[in-house]
Amino acid sequence: MSGQHIDPELNDVLQDPELLRLAGMLSQAETQAPPLDDAFKSALRRQLMDVAWRSAEGKDSWWRQWLSPPRLSWVGAAAVVVMIASVVIYTAAQPPGGFNEIIVQSPQADQSAVALRQPILVSFNQPMDHPSTEKAVQITPATNVTFAWNGDAKMFIQPVSGDLAPNTQYQVTIGPGALTKTQQSLAAPTTITFVTQPSTPPAPTPSPSPKPNTSLLTNVQQLANIGDGIQYSPQWSADSGTVYFVTSAGALESVQAKGGSASTLVTDGASLPAISPAGDRLAYVRSGKIFIIALPSGSSVAEIDSAATALTWVNDKLYWGSGAGIFTLGDSGPVQLSHSPDSSGGAISIAPDGKHAAFQSGNTLLLLEVATGHTVPLGGVGAPTTFQGWSPNGARVVYGGIVADMNGRTINTLPAGDVAWSAKNRILLGSETAAYSLRPDGTNLIKLADGTFRLPAWAPDSNSFAFVRGSALWVATAPATPTPPPSITQATTVVTGFMNARLQNEPDKARTFLDDAGKVAYGSGNPQLIPSSDLQFKRFYILVAEVDPSSTNTARVVVRMVFGKNKQEKVAIEETLIVHRALSSDPFLIDGVSASAQRDLGKGPEVVSVKVTNTEVIVTFDSDLLPNSIGGVILQDSTGAAVQVTPDYKDRTLTFSGLQLQPGVHYRVIVRPSVQDVGNRHPAAEYDLEFVGPAADPTSGGSTPPPQPSPSPAPAASPVPSPTPSPG
Repeated sequence: MSGQHIDPELNDVLQDPELLRLAGMLSQAETQAPPLDDAFKSALRRQLMDVAWRSAEGKDSWWRQWLSPPRLSWVGAAAVVVMIASVVIYTAAQPPGGFNEIIVQSPQADQSAVALRQPILVSFNQPMDHPSTEKAVQITPATNVTFAWNGDAKMFIQPVSGDLAPNTQYQVTIGPGALTKTQQSLAAPTTITFVTQPSTPPAPTPSPSPKPNTSLLTNVQQLANIGDGIQYSPQWSADSGTVYFVTSAGALESVQAKGGSASTLVTDGASLPAISPAGDRLAYVRSGKIFIIALPSGSSVAEIDSAATALTWVNDKLYWGSGAGIFTLGDSGPVQLSHSPDSSGGAISIAPDGKHAAFQSGNTLLLLEVATGHTVPLGGVGAPTTFQGWSPNGARVVYGGIVADMNGRTINTLPAGDVAWSAKNRILLGSETAAYSLRPDGTNLIKLADGTFRLPAWAPDSNSFAFVRGSALWVATAPATPTPPPSITQATTVVTGFMNARLQNEPDKARTFLDDAGKVAYGSGNPQLIPSSDLQFKRFYILVAEVDPSSTNTARVVVRMVFGKNKQEKVAIEETLIVHRALSSDPFLIDGVSASAQRDLGKGPEVVSVKVTNTEVIVTFDSDLLPNSIGGVILQDSTGAAVQVTPDYKDRTLTFSGLQLQPGVHYRVIVRPSVQDVGNRHPAAEYDLEFVGPAADPTSGGSTPPPQPSPSPAPAASPVPSPTPSPG
């Protein structure tokens, strides 16, 4: 180190390199120090200069130089600096509170979905005395536990049952009786609060689409050139082996789906091709007439003098529409089924079941009921919109990205794109940039591929589809149609979305989960759509869920809503929701609700889960019960008589087994105040929960498998104490 930063006078006289190095180091140190007295600095300077002069007059041996007082002074100064730095670093590395305060922490503190299969983890910033610390632990709800330690600063509290209770707020308090190894006591009680997840945690939401530029399609190939400006979707043979199409020049042609040369059936002027369900006939319009030809020969079968604007086959009969109305072909000729709602308009399409038709009337799209002539405007009177298709059974119409019923009521909305609805209830959406598939209820949206996919048309096998790209006809195979989740899963997913919207104070979003009857029920204010009170709506969980045994399109879900202040949960209210859909392809919506009276929490054991099958009813509590008190849990039938079955009790759970519950019959679980937990607490009042006997095939909330164990730290081996009840 150069001596240029040292006082010039010292630089002149401190000729020894080691002295210069130490002086330079100390001169650049940033350690704050009080200013030195001027007289002291002058005396120190004279002393150093005298030592330097004496050193320059005669060179002692190296060991004499190092043991000389000046050298020892510099070495001592350096040692002091090192000691100070070490103390600073050591102090900074100490845990919060140092050794004057005991800090209690847990990675589970304030978490809202703690996994069930793990111990409660508590850490300290100091070595703790095991017996006194364990004795100072209190757990609410009352739980039998054992303790294990990893060293002296990490404690593992393990429920004897093996798992934490589901849907439960735990409060773990370490009292002042906890002592350190040096017998220092905790200054004040410390409480760790957390909430556990359901017994079966919700499945993670799948990604709505694959990675960009990743195609899920196979067997993608070009079949034929069709020219620009094609207007009609391709038609498939009944065996999904042949595609029929009309070129931009009006030629009606066919081509094998596996590839090959196209065959011409009609040279020009063809429009509106429609193939019969059996695949043996094909109808089309040409020169103001309807022609029916036999397949595959192409020979003429019939010729009808009608300027049709829509053609479809209903079972084995041809239906067509025009400005005059809806017609079919009878034994002796055309038969009119319905008159046009607007003679200046025209029929656009006829439903596959022949019961409804779409008409254009000015700027309004009308839905016509063929049998009665009754019409419903789609999208509102005068609202311009685009007809897009029908469901395979004709019970739903798609227009302007909306799926509606035959009364024009919106069932669901779809992303933008050309629509094709398969026989397996899978919607294909094609556009200039990508192809997607989804269920009609809006779930399971999957991006199939990037690229242009216009006018898609499913094959009858619901696996392959034809589409238009540029001026060519293409075909591709989609991945297998995903199996829809069980009805109860679909229903509880809707309930969860509804409750989350309420929890997040989003009333408009919450209303999207309600049908008309549900909107009336919550519109009354009892119960409130967005709860408001002095207590905060903190969380919810599903207590029991079951499908109506007479219809998989109706479910009954009991939800517990928990209210509190700060970290303390105070009261709960239960809402019984009726979730309904008209068809299995529709989304579930909440159709009705009833609410229980408010119930105080923290007074004694609470039921946190009920699972029902036709042979078992499993009731789970939040706390460990005294086995001699479980007689206060009763299962009643619809007449109020007790079902004569003695439940088994283990690990906070009562199981009524060997049952023969009758489908659709009402039952009730009753928890009387005589039930007692290991903390010697009783329910403040009787608790009742009604449910309905399921069908023979279990469809209740207990039909899903239990979650896999969550990994937890393995404490060091140590003697395990006897089970310890932790009263609240």
